[in-house]
Amino acid sequence: MLLAFQIALAGFVSLMPRTDLTEHWIVEGTPASSWSIANGEIACTGSPSGFLRSRKVYRNFVFRAEWRFEPAGWEGAPGKWPNAGFFINAGAIDNTWPISHEVQGHFGEAGSLFGVRGGKVAGAKRGPIVKERPRFGDWDRYEITQKDGSVTVVLNGKLVNEGHDLSPSEGNICLQSEGWPVFYRNVEIRELP
Repeated sequence: MLLAFQIALAGFVSLMPRTDLTEHWIVEGTPASSWSIANGEIACTGSPSGFLRSRKVYRNFVFRAEWRFEPAGWEGAPGKWPNAGFFINAGAIDNTWPISHEVQGHFGEAGSLFGVRGGKVAGAKRGPIVKERPRFGDWDRYEITQKDGSVTVVLNGKLVNEGHDLSPSEGNICLQSEGWPVFYRNVEIRELP
């Protein structure tokens, strides 16, 4: 008989590299040296801006990931917070970023969902929409579900955003680097029919 945690993991495929980022990801916009693997985490220097692009294209899926920023040395809060995030439905690059949708990892705007470089989504919210945030430097967790052009965003166990009429409605998933050291872990995906 399967234990509860085994059932929860059923069907999910880890996108965490074992020894080399290129097992699951393509580095774009940043030198490969900006990214590393240590202690079961993907680490990024944050500069220059760029991203890791999944080797596979996805359409319908449940994507889970955790991220946190390096707290040491940050002096911009509360007026300005570090930025990072996740692109879904990522296609061709247009002026640094892919045509896509961003599920925001920016510490002050986590939970936001919006189109990037011409990507479109209806009904989604953008801005500082989540007031209860963990301490800066602690882990955040997303569960992003996309099915037939609609998407839901669950942040730390709470539904915080929804969108529909996605265009594009398929593409790569990306982990973003945008200006400050960031770490990713427990990155996994389950494809849906």
